[in-house]
Amino acid sequence: MLSIGTQFLVVSQVFTAVTLYQVINLYLNWKDTSAWQAVFMGLVVFFTGAGGLVTYDIYRKRPAKSHTWRTVLLQYTLTQIFRIIMYVSLRNFETASKNISKMQEDALMFYIRTLENTEFGKKHNYSQMRTREDFLKLHPVLSYADLKPYIDKTVAGEKNQITPFDPFYIAFTSGTTGKNKAFVYTNEMIAKPSKMFKNLLFTTLSFKKAGIWDHLKRYHEVRLGVKKNFTDSGIRTGPLSGMYDFFPSYLVSPRVVYDVTTENEVHYLHVLFALKDPDIGAFNFSFPSVATRFCQTLEHQWPQLCDDIEHGTLNTDLDIPTDIREKLQTIMKADPKRAVEVRRIIRQGFDGIVRRLWPECNAALMLSSGSLLPEAEGLKKYYMKDVPFYNHLHGATEGFFGFCDPADNSQTRFIMTTSLNHFDFIPVEETDKPSPGVVPIEEVQIGQCYELVITTAVAMRYRQGDVVKIVLGQMLNLFWEKMTEGAFVHALRGAAKHIDVDIVEYTATENVNFEAIAEPLQNGRHYVLFMELSENSNKDQARMTTQQKQMFEDVLYQEHEVYKMLRDNGSILPMKVIQVKTGAFNALKDAVVKSNPRTSRLQYKTPRVLRAPDRLLVLWNSRLS
Repeated sequence: MLSIGTQFLVVSQVFTAVTLYQVINLYLNWKDTSAWQAVFMGLVVFFTGAGGLVTYDIYRKRPAKSHTWRTVLLQYTLTQIFRIIMYVSLRNFETASKNISKMQEDALMFYIRTLENTEFGKKHNYSQMRTREDFLKLHPVLSYADLKPYIDKTVAGEKNQITPFDPFYIAFTSGTTGKNKAFVYTNEMIAKPSKMFKNLLFTTLSFKKAGIWDHLKRYHEVRLGVKKNFTDSGIRTGPLSGMYDFFPSYLVSPRVVYDVTTENEVHYLHVLFALKDPDIGAFNFSFPSVATRFCQTLEHQWPQLCDDIEHGTLNTDLDIPTDIREKLQTIMKADPKRAVEVRRIIRQGFDGIVRRLWPECNAALMLSSGSLLPEAEGLKKYYMKDVPFYNHLHGATEGFFGFCDPADNSQTRFIMTTSLNHFDFIPVEETDKPSPGVVPIEEVQIGQCYELVITTAVAMRYRQGDVVKIVLGQMLNLFWEKMTEGAFVHALRGAAKHIDVDIVEYTATENVNFEAIAEPLQNGRHYVLFMELSENSNKDQARMTTQQKQMFEDVLYQEHEVYKMLRDNGSILPMKVIQVKTGAFNALKDAVVKSNPRTSRLQYKTPRVLRAPDRLLVLWNSRLS
């Protein structure tokens, strides 16, 4: 049987032949052709010619052999639509950005006018705010405590509290650094400005840069299913990822896989269907931790996975609902040839395994900047050698704040979504003041760090907590050194490079938090760093020496001036490094998710500053002796 690509080539040739025949026929019989016949024949020529061009373009993009006509046409059509809308949206954004003040005022005033008759709007005198200058002068900077009473009443079913519209979703933050925060989403607030969709399309710039649109290979969305929960008033709740339910049929995993909500099972299934298809062109992992778990599942369970592929069966140990198992079993087909190929490749080792199993893979989409960079670099050094990584957006439950800068090869720079949201900035040195100074976007200084204050579809002039340049806002602080996550990560990477170790996960805390769970490590203030390293080639736990641990302190001392000064005058003692066993941070994730049913496993991100004693205890109990 002809491959799907060859089938489209044949169809293209047929269309071309029909087009040429009609053109020649029209030319030879022009004098005897009526106007209506000429119009009809002209339409035939147009549509057959267009069909020939489209089918040849599909052939040229080398569609995956596993595609069907339906899936390849759907992927091709959506790709062209997204490409056109993205291009138009980006051009409009660039034009509007020439007057950033007007762009920010347009975004802001939509929210002000929409909310002015709500209880929240009345409280903050929105009816008196006629311009952006009024807002900047009159509106206080808010914390979540200021928003919470209105959100709680909305969740309980009360109307017109923080939105005039009926909510369709309550999105919860991960809660990994504290209690979950809830934000109210309504169709009108995200759709009426008609900008949410366009801004989301900006994130597909990474698709273009990664070359995903230049071919029609399969696209693998590795995502955990989200349980459907509802408030007492009937509003659906969950992580932000559960709000969007778009799983086109050209994805590698069948739609039913995304209904599985247990982590072990869903990763097994995603790996299984990935192994069945050698023509995957790109993976979307969202976070490095998801990619790591995907690769570890492959490494630890490949014999059973290969058996399932060979026999067309489904592992009986998988704890999945019967109806989902039955649907998946109907999809499974025996493929002994692919099983033999996978076994042969895996027996050569797991170094660069992703590119060897899927040689057409040209992109892995995941957030891999800031605190996520060390784990991403570990993936690049081992499992995912030669696979380009692409950041696609910067965002949170409160909104999408930036899309990837197409001119930035480092994939760590983002363009702010100023047509969708309004932004204010608090200089870092002002963040601890009761009434910090706030800087509008026009007055920010290049190279400086600011805490982000956002106005989005779900939060008004809200201190979101991120520090842009772009590093997350978590800080270590024993005196007044304000050790930012960005500075700490930079030192961590430098030390790891010096001693040639691969960091899988890490988190840090101040000694006062650590001493709530164990005896003091030394008498004085200091940082405590918990770190998990990758296994070595023999699958043994890599162990750091005392000298290697000391390198993390030495590099931090050299690179952070304030820390160096406080160390020199004896205010701060040397940092203590505690290495934990393989899987310790997975145990931490299990503990966090188990204790907080509103936290999704997909949504979970390891907090880089951890202060909760019960969570620190999980790591302490997993320390290497």
